[in-house]
Amino acid sequence: MDFRYLKAFIASVEQGSFSKAAEELNIAQSAVSRQVKLLEESIDDELLIRSTKHLTLTPKGRKLYEALKHFELETTTLLKDGERTNIRIGIPHGLLESWFQGLLGEYYKNFDSNLTITVGGLQELREGIEAGRFDLIFTPFEIDSELISSQAVLDENLAIVSRDPINPETLFNYRWIIYGPEDLLLKIHRKTPKRVVQVNSITAMIKLVKQGVGIAVLPDHMTLDHKELRSYKKDSLPRQTIFASHLRYRKAPESLKALIDMLPKP
Repeated sequence: MDFRYLKAFIASVEQGSFSKAAEELNIAQSAVSRQVKLLEESIDDELLIRSTKHLTLTPKGRKLYEALKHFELETTTLLKDGERTNIRIGIPHGLLESWFQGLLGEYYKNFDSNLTITVGGLQELREGIEAGRFDLIFTPFEIDSELISSQAVLDENLAIVSRDPINPETLFNYRWIIYGPEDLLLKIHRKTPKRVVQVNSITAMIKLVKQGVGIAVLPDHMTLDHKELRSYKKDSLPRQTIFASHLRYRKAPESLKALIDMLPKP
């Protein structure tokens, strides 16, 4: 359906005649009349009863007009609401609980945007931004495509942490505390021990390590405030870079651009 037909219909109803609607739209009266007629033909029903002096809405015409006015109001409000644009962010649990909270504190000292922050797994976050469900995600992989651009924002130094002394060469002898199937302990060791605790919370993982329940692999920025934990380096632990990946807007919302500009560059 041509949107011009709907505009001609709305103007005709509000002005009460095709001639006045034509003046408002700055087109010929015949064009307005024809567009309304084509609209009626497209739905195979009558919307306006014509007379020489006035136009009267049919019941269906009244329903259509009310629906169009509601749509027009909602659309105008949406398009004018630039300063309160909601930024949709996807992030792994550990980054949200440590590094990103400090960044948010700095952001809100100068800006007042609405943020929706969703915690998700790495594959879920990637699929989400590719489908347009996120404006910005943080992951340990770079995405560079026609739709998405990435920039490095954080270098993570990974370490095995424990409460008590351990031998990092015999990890199989200890209980592992892991976040999920993507946990780095599972990636650096060929065999999985019989004693495993899987908990989808970085906070809970750290608390369990502090209680002496087991060992875990965590980035250094997540354990800086926990001096009682012992940290062990291992050559097989990769140095991990975190990337911020965002949609390639032709003109990014100011609130999103401000957040991206604040991101550190390692």
